[in-house]
Amino acid sequence: MTNSERTPRISPVGRIVLLLGANLALMAGSSLSPGLPAIRETFQDVPGIFFWTSMVLTLPALFVVLGGPVMGYLVDRFGRKPILVGSLILGGLGGSLATLMPTLFTILVTRVLVGFSIAGSMTATNSLVGDLFTGDERAKYMGQVYAFTGFAGVVFMTLGGYLANVNWHYSFLSYLPTLLIAPLAAIFIQETEEVVAHESEAVKTKLKFKPVSIYIFIAIMLNQLAFMSAPVFIATYLQGLLGAGSVEAGLISAFAGIFSFLGGLIYGWINRRYDYMKINTVSFLVYSLGFLSLALARDWTLIVVGEMLVGFGMGVIPSNLSTWLANEAQPLVRGRANGIFVTMMFLGNFVSSVLFTPIVQATKIESAYYISALIFLLTA
Repeated sequence: MTNSERTPRISPVGRIVLLLGANLALMAGSSLSPGLPAIRETFQDVPGIFFWTSMVLTLPALFVVLGGPVMGYLVDRFGRKPILVGSLILGGLGGSLATLMPTLFTILVTRVLVGFSIAGSMTATNSLVGDLFTGDERAKYMGQVYAFTGFAGVVFMTLGGYLANVNWHYSFLSYLPTLLIAPLAAIFIQETEEVVAHESEAVKTKLKFKPVSIYIFIAIMLNQLAFMSAPVFIATYLQGLLGAGSVEAGLISAFAGIFSFLGGLIYGWINRRYDYMKINTVSFLVYSLGFLSLALARDWTLIVVGEMLVGFGMGVIPSNLSTWLANEAQPLVRGRANGIFVTMMFLGNFVSSVLFTPIVQATKIESAYYISALIFLLTA
């Protein structure tokens, strides 16, 4: 097949399911960010509460790390579709259950279920995009997947801000729409004949770790490690710096989501003009400038500039790295390759909380943003 050739195996509804599937389970978590200060206040008597409330947002990442390789194996062995459907059901039920939980501990237990759900839905979705699209069409659609991540961030961040204003428990209801996508995935997603015909042989084919694949895995880990310092601390940062409430925090994060949407949307155009490494280099530099702006901010101006640059980088880099991996990984090992990709992505998320929380507690939130800017500068 040529780069311009399309793969007409998926219906319009199926395309929408791929856009929504992993994104709803993933981005519903962003609606919790504006409510973190309220959760911290509710459970202020819990020892180490600052750390544990940040874990409400980042604990799923640990279980994506643990679940990614397992889901990758299952996706190659039993197919992308059953893992996607099961993961969506698990995410919808597990995520929304936290609304009913009376203690911080039981809330964290539901976050474990969300982690396994994200591992399965993202691994299956990325594998399906790699199977069903080729060349320029693959890059364009992968960009659209991550563009929708930005769009979903706008919706969920704004929604989360308003829900947290009413009652922070209600923020967890943002996981319910994931349940509506599961039956659509069961009906409208069809796997390629090549994958279905060779599922039993897939586990006999070993995944080879080429230098370019190792680079992709490391780059996505560093990307997430530094990026997560923005959503985890932004609500508290704005509250201390500008006296902003949860609604303002939700809106400014949604603004970043708009630029993430734009970055993913034009990724296909960027991919046709520049190679993968050039795209990464420039995007990491943009990231670095964004976090430096956040660290230096004393009013809304640099906050807005920083969130704009950070959002744009978040739209381009995951699109670029996942498209690159899809081109490198053969169909019979694509599930395992994407399982490791998802694991490394969320390893960065989890390490971010463990690394930055003690630093923030010992110094200021600006320190996390300075360090993130440095990580992205060195990566570029």
